[in-house]
Amino acid sequence: MRILFVINALTVGGAQTLLLDLAKYCKEANNEVIVAAFRDGKLSDNLTENGIKSVILGESFFDLIACFRLIRLINDFKPDIVHSHLFRATAWTRFAKVFCLNSFKLITTVHGTETEAYHKIERFMQPLSDFILFPSRFLYEWYSDSIKKLDSDSYKVIYPGTTIDKARAYQPQTHIIIGTLSRLHQIKGIDILLEATKILKEKNLNFELEICGGGKDKEQLEIQTQKLGLENICHFIDDIPQKSSYLEKLSIFAAPSRKEAFGINICEAMERSLPVAATKVGGIPEVIENNVSGILCEQDNPKELADNLEFLIKNEEIRKKLGENGRKKVEKLFNRKKAMEEHIELYKKMINNKKVHFVISSRELGGGERLAINLIKNLQKRGWEVTATCAGNPLYAELLSMNVKCSVASMALGGIVFAVKLFKDLKTFKPKIINSHLNKASLFSGILGKLMGIKCVSHIHGLNKKIYYQFSDRQIAVSKAVKQHMLDQKLNSSSLLCINNCIDKPAVGSRKFPQKPLNISITAKLHSNKGHKWALKAIAEKTSELNIGEIHIFGDGSERNNLENLCNSLVPLKDKVIFHGFVNDPSLYYDNIDIALLPSLGEGIPLSLLEVMRLGIPCIATNVGGIPEIITNNESGILVAPNDKKGLIEAISKLSSQKEEYEFFSLKAFERFKQVNNQEKMIDDFEKVLLELVMGN
Repeated sequence: MRILFVINALTVGGAQTLLLDLAKYCKEANNEVIVAAFRDGKLSDNLTENGIKSVILGESFFDLIACFRLIRLINDFKPDIVHSHLFRATAWTRFAKVFCLNSFKLITTVHGTETEAYHKIERFMQPLSDFILFPSRFLYEWYSDSIKKLDSDSYKVIYPGTTIDKARAYQPQTHIIIGTLSRLHQIKGIDILLEATKILKEKNLNFELEICGGGKDKEQLEIQTQKLGLENICHFIDDIPQKSSYLEKLSIFAAPSRKEAFGINICEAMERSLPVAATKVGGIPEVIENNVSGILCEQDNPKELADNLEFLIKNEEIRKKLGENGRKKVEKLFNRKKAMEEHIELYKKMINNKKVHFVISSRELGGGERLAINLIKNLQKRGWEVTATCAGNPLYAELLSMNVKCSVASMALGGIVFAVKLFKDLKTFKPKIINSHLNKASLFSGILGKLMGIKCVSHIHGLNKKIYYQFSDRQIAVSKAVKQHMLDQKLNSSSLLCINNCIDKPAVGSRKFPQKPLNISITAKLHSNKGHKWALKAIAEKTSELNIGEIHIFGDGSERNNLENLCNSLVPLKDKVIFHGFVNDPSLYYDNIDIALLPSLGEGIPLSLLEVMRLGIPCIATNVGGIPEIITNNESGILVAPNDKKGLIEAISKLSSQKEEYEFFSLKAFERFKQVNNQEKMIDDFEKVLLELVMGN
C-alpha cells in the first residue's frame, strides 16, 4: 500500500507519537509511507532515521499554499490511504480530497475535543472522511453527542496503548520521586500538581517532583514554582533520551489533566509498573480502574490530588500493588503493537475493492509471464490483493514466492480442465477484476467474467487471433503493432488500448569493443515462431567468416530437442552452442555476452531486448511486430527481415569486426532503452484501467 499521513506539526505530542509508530510499523510491513506536516519539529529526525520521507507543507498565506502543495503531493504519490491527524490537518486534507485526481480512502483520527467553531466545520466536512478513528470510548461518545452520530461501519475505537517491554523488577525506594511527562499546557493541569506539591511539602514529606516536557506554559509554571517556594524539590526537564529510563527512576507518576482523550503517557507509566495518581477526566477512567490500577481524583482539586499522592508516598505495598495491576492491564488491553495491527487491517479493509485475479495459461517464464509478474509486484506495493491461476512450475513457484494465493490447473483437454479450475478460483477468491495473459487464459477469463459478472482486462502479447480476446471488457496491446493487428481484425477500438511493455530494471551503461571473438545470445522461448532454426543455420554456413565465439541460448520450450539435434548435426556449431534452459535471470550471464540476437517470426514487444539494451549490448533482431518500436534500424540496433540469412550475417559481421560500429550501437541501444522504458508510467496506465473498471462495478 501507499500510505500518506498528514498532521499539523512534527512536534512532540500524543498524536505525533502515535503517528511516528504507525509510520514505522507501516514501513516495516513493506508499505510506501510519506508523512506530511504544516510545520517541522523534532519528529522529523526520527522519521529520517527510520527511512521515512517527510514533507513540510508550510504555513504561509492562511495555509492555502500548503493545501495546493498537499494536492500536488497526493496526485504525485497516488496514496491508497490518507490518514489525517488533528483538526487543522484533517480540514485541509478533506478540502484537498475534493480536488485530487486520484481516488484514495481518507481515514481521520479525532484526538481531542475542540471549540464550538470546530463543531460546525466538522458537521459539514465529516462526510469527506471515509472512516473516523477515536483513541477512547469517551471521545467517541463526546463526538456522537456534540457533532453527529456515526454509522457503526464508519468508525472504530482503537486504544493507542504503548510499547510493551520486558517487565522491570520492583525496587524498594526510600527516596520518593514524583514525576510527570506531558506537554506543558494549561489542559495538562501541571499548575494543580504544583499546588498539591506545596501541600505535601508543608507536611514535611520526603520527596522530589520532576516535570518533564516542553510547551508554551513552561515559563509561567517556573514562576509559579518560585512563588510557592518549591525550587529545591521541583525540577523541570526539557527533554529525555529515553522515556523508559526516565520512568524507571520514578516512584509515582502524576497525571492531573483537565482534558485527556486517552492518556498515552499514563499507559507508558503503567507499562513500567508505576502507580499513577490521575484525574477522572476524558478517557483516563478507561485506562485506570480507581484503587485497582491507579488512584483517581476530581480535576482542579489540589487537595484531593495531594491526599492521593501522600497515600502513595506513605504506603510502599500499595505502590507496588497498583504498579503490578497497571502493568497487567496495559499488557491485556493497551498493547501498542495490537493497535498498529488494527490500523493495518483497517487500511486493508478500506481498499479491499482492489482485488485482482491474474490468469496465465502457461507454466513458463517467458516475456508474457514476466510482464504479469512485474505487474503483480507493483500492484502489491500499491495495496492490491492479488490472486492467480496458472498452469504449473516454474511460474507457480515464482508466484508463491511473492505471497500470491495461487492455484495450478492443467491445460489438458484443450484447456477445459484449466477453465473449470478457473471458475472455482473465481468463486473462491471473489476478485473485483480479472487480468488475463496469453490466448486461452484470455478466452476463458472473458467468457467466465461475462457469466459471473466480473470485469476482465486481457493483455495481448503477440500477433494473435481476435477470438481469444473479444469477450474481455478491455484489451491491452503491448505494442502499437499488436494493437493495429487487432484493429485489422475489427476488434472493438473503444475497448482496445496500447500500453507498451517495460521492465523494472535500471539503465546501466554502454560497452567497449571486446578484444576477442564475440559471444552471441538468443533469449526466447524455444518455440518455432521465435526463429532459432533459420538463424542458427545461417550462422553455421558462415561461421568461418565471422569473429564469433559461443552462442548462448536462454529459454526452454517444445522445440528444445529439435534445436539441440540441429546444432549437433551442424558441424560448425557443435561446440559453439550452449543451451542453458530456463534461467530465472539471464542478465546474470550477460557480462559474457557481446551481441544479442532475436530472430523471431512474430513479436509484441520483447522484454529480452529491453534487458540487453539497458546493459548496452548491441542488438540484431527481425523487423516484425513491435520490435521496430524499440529498435530503430541502423540507429539503436540492426533489423533484418525474417529468414534473411544474408542480412543477418552482414549484421553480425559488422558488429563483430568493427570497433567503431560496435561501440556506436552499444551507446545507442543504452540511450534508446532510457527513452522507451518508462516502468512507472506502464504501471500507472495499467492501474488506471483496473480502477476505472472497479469503480464502474
